[in-house]
Amino acid sequence: MCKPFAVTVRRMPLTEILATYRPPTGGDTWKRAIPDLLADPDDARVVDLLRAELVAHGDFREPIVVEPAERDVLNGLHRIAAAVLSKHEALDVADTYDDLPEKRRIAVELRAVPVTSALVDRLTKILFSFPFEGGWTNCDLLFPGDDRLTGWWHCPAGLDERLAEELVTRAAAAGIGLSVVSIAPAD
Repeated sequence: MCKPFAVTVRRMPLTEILATYRPPTGGDTWKRAIPDLLADPDDARVVDLLRAELVAHGDFREPIVVEPAERDVLNGLHRIAAAVLSKHEALDVADTYDDLPEKRRIAVELRAVPVTSALVDRLTKILFSFPFEGGWTNCDLLFPGDDRLTGWWHCPAGLDERLAEELVTRAAAAGIGLSVVSIAPAD
């Protein structure tokens, strides 16, 4: 199920992806990286959600992003793991983020007391990437302050407050209390 994207997006057999590109974390081979990824409960949850997306839609909505010259996967580790576990045959691959559809970004300021490096690390795992309103949202950056965190998420127009509520709900499910201070367009 190939989707129309820019010229550098192509359909690539999963076996070729695994042979061509290095895993970004978890070891120097995919055979090592995928079990390492799945050992983390948050990463395993994301992979399970992506496997469900494959079952429901037959493919992912966006291509993985790679750096061909360096043989690096820039965005798509969890999708590759889901594809491997689901025995999916091929994925769409983009050579640059510029080939992806433009996304609207919002800045959400959240209050949390106290803001520690452990809290930021945990929230990064929980709030970085998740299914939202028929697609996925990703956090570009989560910046800590004294008693606040500011993050930039991709969000469809008209759903800013819904996304902020989802961030608070996801954090609460992990036992972390957050409150929304502000929401503003980031562009």
